[in-house]
Amino acid sequence: MISMTLDEMRAACERGEDQTDWDRIRRMVRDNIEPAQDKDAPDASNLIQAEIDKRRRGRPFGSGKKKVQVSIRYHHEVLDYFKSTGDGWQTRMDEVLHNWVKAQTRSR
Repeated sequence: MISMTLDEMRAACERGEDQTDWDRIRRMVRDNIEPAQDKDAPDASNLIQAEIDKRRRGRPFGSGKKKVQVSIRYHHEVLDYFKSTGDGWQTRMDEVLHNWVKAQTRSR
């Protein structure tokens, strides 16, 4: 493995000592192919993939689901419980309340 500073890498590229297969990269981008995990830096690949997955969470833009933003107060036990369930806790809380409303309207 070779270790270089950013300036050294830029100088090597300018001298034509770049070892990147740019044609292959361009083909992959053109064909919308994501590279397999980088065998030289698997931890970085995992971190990048985790960030991509995190950004995909939530309601898709323009999904048509109408929700209203409000400010509300809950007992701290309720909030602590839902937050302890991890990412998506607000969605789960909304689902519980939504199901309760459905059950109430059916029982009328």
